[in-house]
Amino acid sequence: MKFAKYLQQTQLSRTMSGTKKPKSQKSKGLLARANTTLRSPPHPFSGSIPLHDLLPLLSPQETSFIDALDKELEKIEDFYDARKKEMETRSKLLEAQLIELNVHQQRFNEAQAGSSRWNIMLHSKKTHEIEGNLPNIDSGHLPSSKRNSLHHHLDPEEYQTAKKKLNKAVFEHYRGLEMLQNYRILNITGFRKALKKFEKVTRIPVQHAYMAERVETSAFASDKTLRGMMDEMEALYASHFAHGDQKRAKTRLRAGGVNKTHHYSTFRSGMLLGVGVPALVSGIVSSFQTETRDSIPGWDGLLFVYGILSIPVVFSLLVGINLLVWSHSRINYIFIFELDPRTRLDHREYFELPSLMFATLCYAFWLSFTRVGSPSISPDIWPLVWLGFTAAVMFDPFNIFFKGSRYWLIKSIVKLLTSGTRRVEFADFWMGDQFCSLVVTLSDLYLFACAYAVGFEKWRKCGSTAKTWPAVFILAMLPFLIRVVQSIKRYVDSRLNTHLINGGKYLCGIIYYLSYYIWRHQGSLRNTSFAFWCLFGTLYSVYASAWDFWMDWSLFQPHVKYPFLRAELLYTDHIPLYYFAIISNILIRFIWVIYIPSSSASNMYLRFFIAGFLEMLRRWQWNFIRLENEHLGNMDQYRVTREVPLPYSFDDNHHHIGDSDDD
Repeated sequence: MKFAKYLQQTQLSRTMSGTKKPKSQKSKGLLARANTTLRSPPHPFSGSIPLHDLLPLLSPQETSFIDALDKELEKIEDFYDARKKEMETRSKLLEAQLIELNVHQQRFNEAQAGSSRWNIMLHSKKTHEIEGNLPNIDSGHLPSSKRNSLHHHLDPEEYQTAKKKLNKAVFEHYRGLEMLQNYRILNITGFRKALKKFEKVTRIPVQHAYMAERVETSAFASDKTLRGMMDEMEALYASHFAHGDQKRAKTRLRAGGVNKTHHYSTFRSGMLLGVGVPALVSGIVSSFQTETRDSIPGWDGLLFVYGILSIPVVFSLLVGINLLVWSHSRINYIFIFELDPRTRLDHREYFELPSLMFATLCYAFWLSFTRVGSPSISPDIWPLVWLGFTAAVMFDPFNIFFKGSRYWLIKSIVKLLTSGTRRVEFADFWMGDQFCSLVVTLSDLYLFACAYAVGFEKWRKCGSTAKTWPAVFILAMLPFLIRVVQSIKRYVDSRLNTHLINGGKYLCGIIYYLSYYIWRHQGSLRNTSFAFWCLFGTLYSVYASAWDFWMDWSLFQPHVKYPFLRAELLYTDHIPLYYFAIISNILIRFIWVIYIPSSSASNMYLRFFIAGFLEMLRRWQWNFIRLENEHLGNMDQYRVTREVPLPYSFDDNHHHIGDSDDD
């Protein structure tokens, strides 16, 4: 690798995934100039020369390069010192929390054993003994009165919640220590490589002297403090969460140490997609044959049912491409979504489940329109078979088909339905936004059920023009209502008005859908309801597009290299795609205008499918830039680990268990 490229990617750029580091471009140019002034005879210096004797004899270009390294060394050391102090404070705080957990555990065990109030009072003597072991923590981070915190009531029922929180907190802290350790190692290697390249170009033996006198004497050259904190966390984790098993504790804490190959995952995904596409093409060809349409009552309704089922399946495949691009662009989506690095799926593994759903849906579609088993088996039975198979796979309790990831998705959906009762994380509102782009599928779930209830021959009686249109509207507005509740909850927690403004966007979307269904129920006439629908449709489209550009994507910043974009971009090899995303996002936000021209009912259902599919594609495109923006925000704030709320509060007045709204 060329030195300049290596320097840019490691030493002088962002060396930790998700963390912005001090950088400089001076060394790159200085090395190039040093290369142009390469002497033809060997340099007069040889052997190991002290740096103070060597520097006065260097040329101005060579001195400038050393000065640039000095500046970078200072930046790196300042950054390292600041992060190390934060880690030391956090280590002491976690140690105090774990000591308090011991007290809580004893109360919990007594409660489990049915201890009397007298036994709990006697337990206060043990409390004094444990209290004396509390670490000496800076009063700026822990209150001065530790005695009061231990004497107050610790609810035994909250013990398991507190233990889970501290388990996560120790794990996240250990990850931070690992990253800081990697940071120091990578920068030491960077200096060594830079000086080695400098020696090769100039033939000046400066590497040994500079490393010995400058780098090795700096704070980040030694890992004694970091190693001590890591050993301490391993011991604490083993004691509290691994039944004293040190080896087991290290295995759990040292996440990401095992690299797996994914050749079989890629093969299985490709095979499933490969066998699914021919079935899809064959089914589409069959659906256009007159004989097929004559022999399947309500064939158009059955086709529409498969259309609405295909949108989330295709979307799940496209999310796999999101993961692929984020991984290749080094966007730390694992941290952003708060996934467990020990059990999370690689993007190649992720494709297996959506590929399975896609292949089985294609064959269900093919079985329906080729009338396999007819007349004994009705063509409309296959969508139900596919839904049953999908439900069986998703809720399968056995550890196959990536149980952890399947259950993560199920839990995320349950969290959406309980929005407002717990703190809102990025994964929560991101998931809510995904469902906002699946409104066509969600709203037509009623049509799906109604078609099977009345028969596909009468399926057109179901839908937005029927008397039961409020049921369709409720399904359509549910994701928007969830996002409104999430925005209010975030405002309550943070008191930031931007969350209320964001909630207003989704409230506007609810009004838009309400006016649309009223207009459709009234026969799609050019009346007052039509005017209200167009008004709120325009307002919502402009509102949402503006929020996409300025808030979700942080585009249209002034004085940037690429007009209408932002200062920092990660997809630098695909700049034109940013402009395509801006234009296409606006156009699809206004896709509702395709409902305005009068048409037959069958034509309107086709428009529903087209609008829903395009909105799904818009959200897929939105995901790329939204995660990029979130990642850059984390880098600006040096966020690489999750700040897990701790369960115990230490103060002079009372002791209590922290809010358990964190997962």
